[in-house]
Formats: sequence, C-alpha cells, structure tokens
Amino acid sequence: MDVSLYTVIPHDAGVEAMRQVLTQSTTYHGPPIEYTLELLTLTLQNNYFRFEDSWYLQVAGTSMGASMAPMYADAYMYIYEKEHILEKYQRNILAYYRFIDDLFIIWSGTCESAHEMVRELNLLSTPVRFTADISTEKVHYLDLEISLGATNLQYSLYTKPTDRNTLLHYQSAHPRALKNSLPKAQFLRVIRNN
Repeated sequence: MDVSLYTVIPHDAGVEAMRQVLTQSTTYHGPPIEYTLELLTLTLQNNYFRFEDSWYLQVAGTSMGASMAPMYADAYMYIYEKEHILEKYQRNILAYYRFIDDLFIIWSGTCESAHEMVRELNLLSTPVRFTADISTEKVHYLDLEISLGATNLQYSLYTKPTDRNTLLHYQSAHPRALKNSLPKAQFLRVIRNN
C-alpha cells in the first residue's frame, strides 16, 4: 500500500504526533521537547516556495525535501497506524511492515476484505489516502517484487516502470568516495534482493 502523505499532514496533528513520539521515546536525548516542537511549528508555518513567478505558503504537510520531513511523516504515520490500522484490523494482519509512506501487509482475509479495509481507511476524516496493490500472487514493495512460493516468500528486484535507470554521473562534483561506492552499493542491492 502507498500513502499520499507528505503534503497532506495537518500541521496541528503532525506536531501532536511528534509530541507523542518524543514523549514516549526512551532514546531521545535532544533539546527539550517543547523547544523542538516550537522549532517544528516555526518551520511548518513558514514553509514558502516559489513556482514560476509566484510565492506560496504551504498550509498543510511539509516539503518533501526538508531534512525534518521523513521523521515528521514517520511520526504522523506511527500514530495513524496505531489508531486506525493495527488495532482495528489486527485479526487479519499476519505481518505488517512500513517504511515511512510505503506499507507491506500480509493479510489473512480475502482480497475483497483487504480492499474493504483500504476503502474504510480512505473514508476516515483524515486527509491520508491509500492506494493498494492487492494480490494473492505478487506485490511490489519499495524495490522488491514479493511473491508467494510453495512454503515461503520469494523476493526479486523490482524497478518501477517510470524509473529512468540513472545514477550519479561520475564527472559530477560529488566526493570521489561517494561516486566510487555506487557500483558496490548497486551490486549489494541486487545480491540482497535476490
């Protein structure tokens, strides 16, 4: 399942999600939580961007390129999934994995009941909307194609149809160590996912 997330998170709900996550955290040792939340609010309320010749203020969500955006979106989804997914549908969820706004669920019910879950989630009063690739044969999750084997799950590398298969040009101004690591990283990606 995929979530339309970054640009739709209501600021108040997002800040409250961060408050809950930071308060519950046993590993957070940063600045005082109220200070962190004040900085987050300041960032969200002053997120201006330019398109063509006009300036806009983003009144919901966060820009996808902001350094705080993945953690902010992750905190919001963590609270969302606890309140709306895991509790209500736990009897049908055999496995649940999420990477920010991409979900992989192994569902014990029928395909129709999985579609019904997606419909119900999309009818909630939150701005979060899901799209789902529901199948009893194979699904795509991140860069994997996952299929059901005779006794286990089978994995293979998946490339989206829109992927342009482009990597960083070697003559770019990036550090040499980064450029040299790309072939090894791609090789390891293929090995791990096959």
